[in-house]
Amino acid sequence: MACQVCAEPRASGQVSVYIGASFEAAWEKLLLPWFESVATRAFENRWAVAVVTPLGSYSAFLRAKLLAHRISLLGVKFLSPPSLRELLLRGINAKLPLREHLRLLLSIAAEQAAAENDPAKIDIAKSVARDPDSFLRALDQLGAAGWTFDEIASNALRDIAQRFEKIVRDCELRFVHDADRAAVASAKKSEPRFSHLLVSGFNGAHWPLWPLLCAAVTSSEEAVVVLNDPRDEARDLDEAWVGTWEENFHAAQAIDAVAERSTSSSQLIHFLVGRDTTQQAKAIVALAAKFLGQENCERIGILFPCPGALPRLVAAYLDGAKIAHYDGVAHLTPSVFDDEVWRTWLELQEDPRLKTLLHFLRALPEKIFERLSISEVEETLRGAYADVLVDNIDVLREYLRRKNGNAEIVRGLEKIEFLPRNGTLDHFLAQTRKTFAQLRWTQRWSEIERLSGNWTAHLANSFSLRTYLRWLREILGARSLCRDEFGTHLYSRVHLLRYSEAENQTWSHLIFAGLNEETWPTIADEPGFI
Repeated sequence: MACQVCAEPRASGQVSVYIGASFEAAWEKLLLPWFESVATRAFENRWAVAVVTPLGSYSAFLRAKLLAHRISLLGVKFLSPPSLRELLLRGINAKLPLREHLRLLLSIAAEQAAAENDPAKIDIAKSVARDPDSFLRALDQLGAAGWTFDEIASNALRDIAQRFEKIVRDCELRFVHDADRAAVASAKKSEPRFSHLLVSGFNGAHWPLWPLLCAAVTSSEEAVVVLNDPRDEARDLDEAWVGTWEENFHAAQAIDAVAERSTSSSQLIHFLVGRDTTQQAKAIVALAAKFLGQENCERIGILFPCPGALPRLVAAYLDGAKIAHYDGVAHLTPSVFDDEVWRTWLELQEDPRLKTLLHFLRALPEKIFERLSISEVEETLRGAYADVLVDNIDVLREYLRRKNGNAEIVRGLEKIEFLPRNGTLDHFLAQTRKTFAQLRWTQRWSEIERLSGNWTAHLANSFSLRTYLRWLREILGARSLCRDEFGTHLYSRVHLLRYSEAENQTWSHLIFAGLNEETWPTIADEPGFI
């Protein structure tokens, strides 16, 4: 994959690159001495002392080991890539849009392309407009690799991508990869942001983060970068990753190996089989409790191939047993705004027919028809439907008005606002604000106003109601990660993680959960990571 690289650092010798075969060697020979010499004097530096890691679980692991060695972490910032980006982009005019906003803008660009009715483009454009996420991920990969959208081979997709890029620029927004490269350019001209910087845990799987890490290293007075030996399953990619660091900074220094304990005895390996997910979860919790009672138990890793029922049950049983743990997998919880009345309102706006109207009226806590029950309203509307054989709300309302039917039902139907079938974003938002005010949804509107930011006025393009409703559903219905009461302990001995998040950490006990066919990722022609 092609990748743009940053320029040489300010001065030779300020960046040290190391490479080692194991975490134990890196910890003993490099990481621990670095923290002992730098972290203890963090407040004496003019600029910040920071540690950048790819995952929060790896940061927690480092902090736990440092606390075990009684090393103070006051004044040391542990940064994830998003928090590092936020720090480096301060002072740079770079408004980064939410993922939901990008999907909206890409759908608008695809609708524009489809409106031209070009037989060679219309089917592709409609497909992208209906589900833009896959194409957006492909554009992210192209941009992160340093390619431009003009180099897309397909004429239809290239046209959509170019329209999308123009809309993003017109809204004064920036792509993440463009912002990261702007951070590199700014770092070369600005004063340092870090006195000492440690970068650890990154490999060839993190290529899109290369400009961001390069900007961080360039913006530090002294930086130490710790790399791992190339993995067998991705040797070419990791070798290119290491080579890029060496090309832009200095040749990597090898970390001397250390003696590691052997765990090859078959007596230390247990195999447990459960008939169903519940039985597996109970067996995992029982085994974890047994390990916690052993004298040599330091850290227990319970690893899962992906989120699902099994990690959720294990976390629930651990919480029920009041065993402190850190649930790195967590589980998704619905948004506070994503309730039945919200979902039925969206359905009603997309399909204003009798069936969806009745669903909305039953879910709505406020009464639109003051003196009539829902059953009475339903009976009248179904009678009108039987007369005209059309279930559109506007048609039924007009029929009842001309028939001199129930005036209260007519007035109640007039209170229900419907959004236009097409319009600009500002037009849609103005109508939505009016509708939400009638329904007394002030909190929902405040959240939309907060998330939409100050870029909507620049979007003059008209688009469909379906695309707008999908955007509303995404920004107000976004689910969040949640953990049980006993699953929030970062420094506990029990950790629930995905298998990829357990790399570069040491464990006294490991439990590989969900080892079922077609569930656990496998690597062809290579031994498993176990």
